[in-house]
Amino acid sequence: MVAQELKAKLRQKRLSPEDRREQLLACAMMCYADLGVMRAGHGDVAKRANVSTATVFNYFPTRQALTQAVFQEVYNVFDKMFDIFPIRPKYRGSVGFMSAAFEFLVSEHPDVAKVILNWSATFSDEVRPAFLKFQSWVLSGIHTRLDPPRENMSDARIIMASAFQYSRMKLDDMDQEILDRFVERLLTFFEESEN
Repeated sequence: MVAQELKAKLRQKRLSPEDRREQLLACAMMCYADLGVMRAGHGDVAKRANVSTATVFNYFPTRQALTQAVFQEVYNVFDKMFDIFPIRPKYRGSVGFMSAAFEFLVSEHPDVAKVILNWSATFSDEVRPAFLKFQSWVLSGIHTRLDPPRENMSDARIIMASAFQYSRMKLDDMDQEILDRFVERLLTFFEESEN
């Protein structure tokens, strides 16, 4: 009974078009995180937002538009990730900074992390090219932040792959001691490779 009353109250609340779009996008992110990039759709978003499917179509007229909006939100969160997070004292150098940034991503935006992980493992012609473009953009972002600068993208690829694995472990509620040891091993690897 309480759930029905809550749904009725949510339905009664009128949102501005901007707020409604933001709400629907947040619900879409949750659906794409829970159901996967290829499975989530307008009906799932509508159910989660407690609105009609037609309402979702008003804001995102096609599945492609909905998916592109979710992917753009991933870009937006990822773009801010490195700039917002300061270097933590327990981490060292640019690799440590990126470790802290990915930890922040998973802790503060777990749905975004889930979407990225699912997106990275989706090989359909519909979404794979978009992921490869995103991956190239992320690798470039990591590469430009490495100190000292590297000649090629190999270290950026190692960091990105490690970040994806760290994200999986964190989302699986791995013990913090194991996560810290994982990051420490990565930092040690880069320190030894610089010498």
